[in-house]
Amino acid sequence: MTRHYAYGLDITDLDVVVVDDSKPMQTILRSILLSFRVRRVRTFDSAQAALDVMRIDPPNLVITDWRMKPMSGLGLLRLMRQRRLAPLCFLPIIFVTAHGTRTLIDRVLRAGAQNILVKPLSPASLYERLIWTLHDPRPLVFAEDGRYVIDGVAASLDAKARKWRQMGASKVVDLGKDRPSAAGARDGALSRAPRLPAPEPLAALVDARSGVALDVARPAPSKALGDQATAQSGPGRA
Repeated sequence: MTRHYAYGLDITDLDVVVVDDSKPMQTILRSILLSFRVRRVRTFDSAQAALDVMRIDPPNLVITDWRMKPMSGLGLLRLMRQRRLAPLCFLPIIFVTAHGTRTLIDRVLRAGAQNILVKPLSPASLYERLIWTLHDPRPLVFAEDGRYVIDGVAASLDAKARKWRQMGASKVVDLGKDRPSAAGARDGALSRAPRLPAPEPLAALVDARSGVALDVARPAPSKALGDQATAQSGPGRA
């Protein structure tokens, strides 16, 4: 069983690579991470530039934006998860994005990301995701497409998708109760406007208050972990 390479580390031991084509966002993330007393923070404007450096001097955690050119954050994730890029294939990866759609979150988690944060992010939400990642025991497994993914994530996402489809189907069936009978239609009876099935809220995957992605197959936090996060709060941990 292979866990990611930052498992069990203290936040002050982290060597973090930040990949974002926005200079202001790089500055914000660097400032927040240094306020957590992260050991080392390196920032890059492009996925390729980060990859070239990481091959020579690997970090132990990566934070990357989603929408970048020419290589997107998802492209970087899928490339890093290839076995031939070891030890990079075992690094935990956290996504930061302003486009927190359910489809995007599903793709990123299936591709092997540990966590997702939706912009605008707060220091507290970033700190929480870092602590969760450092205590995340889920193993990385070698998938059929030749890349490492997090064990159990795809099955859990498939189960959620089936549940959403079943909920949507049941709502459609319920619409039949609002339809007028044939006799009522002949008499000109008016029926209530049918209620269309509501789309599944994004909160099913992302907490709207914090912008924190609710990852799948994650162990419930222990009281000790919650106390640790509270005790360690400092500058930037609002």
